[in-house]
Amino acid sequence: MSTQEILLEEIKHQPEPVLRELRHYLDFLKRQRGTEPPMDGVVADTWEKLGPAPELDYDRL
Repeated sequence: MSTQEILLEEIKHQPEPVLRELRHYLDFLKRQRGTEPPMDGVVADTWEKLGPAPELDYDRL
């Protein structure tokens, strides 16, 4: 069973207040996704800018 099918089956058994809250949350996620800048390549660019990891003396920690 796919995740979508599992979610749909679970949703069918929820009371109306839970469904309204779920709808509100899904709308929030859609708005948030639309306003956030894309994260493509952020990790690679960040690691290149940071350079190598510092050497740590774990005995002193």
